[in-house]
Amino acid sequence: MHVGIDFGTSNTAFSILANGQTRLLQLEPEETSIPTAIFYEAGSRSFTIGHRAIDDYEAGEEGRLMRSIKSVLGTDLIEETTQLDGRRIPFQQVITDFLTRTIRQAEKLNGGELDTVIQGRPVSFNDDDPAKDQRAQAALEASLRAAGVQHIAFLPEPVAAARSVEFPTGREKLIFVVDIGGGTSDFSVIRISDDNSSFDVLASTGVYLGGNDFDRLLSFYDLTPHFGRLETLSENDLPVPAAPYVTLSDWKSHNRLYSITMRKEIDWLLKNSPKSAGLRAFDYLIRNFEAGAYAKKTEALKIALSDAAEAGFRYVAGNTAIEANVTQAGFRALIDDTVNAMDGAAAECLTLAGCSADQITDIVMVGGSTHIPAVESHFTSQFEHAVVSANDRFGAVAKGLARYGATL
Repeated sequence: MHVGIDFGTSNTAFSILANGQTRLLQLEPEETSIPTAIFYEAGSRSFTIGHRAIDDYEAGEEGRLMRSIKSVLGTDLIEETTQLDGRRIPFQQVITDFLTRTIRQAEKLNGGELDTVIQGRPVSFNDDDPAKDQRAQAALEASLRAAGVQHIAFLPEPVAAARSVEFPTGREKLIFVVDIGGGTSDFSVIRISDDNSSFDVLASTGVYLGGNDFDRLLSFYDLTPHFGRLETLSENDLPVPAAPYVTLSDWKSHNRLYSITMRKEIDWLLKNSPKSAGLRAFDYLIRNFEAGAYAKKTEALKIALSDAAEAGFRYVAGNTAIEANVTQAGFRALIDDTVNAMDGAAAECLTLAGCSADQITDIVMVGGSTHIPAVESHFTSQFEHAVVSANDRFGAVAKGLARYGATL
């Protein structure tokens, strides 16, 4: 079976092309898209993935939830390990475990062996280090082969997204793809002939920024002050250090929250400010391995701000409830510099393609973060003559990968 795999930072989807139509495969019963999450049970080698992983974690099962695991591919973390119940698991093994289980579940639910995979990848796993980019793809390929996949091809995700769209015939199209994933943002300019028979990629660019960076900013600036970040320690008048909260706000670094070094630092903070409700809540979060729950609540706050003028955050730490309200206007100001950095890569893509914004005829938006009003309007407003495609923003990459597989 030829399958397109969109192994995303936030979510994962598989697709096939059958009878000329793309179809997303079930990865769990009645689910064609699952969170890129894995839960390792304490005291055993067992683990669950996707919605089941999050359900097990939220039900209070002892163990470790890991999300956004794709993000480690472009960093040195891929060569590191994470602590779990007295043993250490390589991050490479974490990715292999997730992909292997996902593939087996897809085979069981849909029938047939997945022997050929067209795997999506960002334009670059790493902004400034080609060697790390090559290492990231090699690591992803190694995990797929360990899962039993015999034949593997790669395609940039924004190019796959464009292939998923049924464009009208009768006019030549100059497509601009905006693909904002959890870990990276990618852009492509693609020329498609009037009869849709010719597909010419003029340029592709990417930047190592994505939806997780919006979460990171939201967490650090609007939420961590409620966990003690801006306090002064009562016993020695020293400011609470920011470093632990930087780690809390960076989902791919959550394993470091549970290190011996971090444990000593939190104990020292509590010793020097024992009455701080915020620090006690931070201590509770770490002691109960709830960084994953905190990340989920932060992401939910971000999503709520896509539609509401104001949204709330609530985290219960024992007998203490941490609450915060954030406005959409405040969130927009918070992410403005990040969106501008993404726009730099978009402008570079147009330059490399040798075209201007007013020549673009169609826009393809991909990824959940393109639903954020500040993000959507920032990119669509630049192309006055372009039509915004009504494509599936969540399933576009997987569907396009499947279509590309049919041409190989």
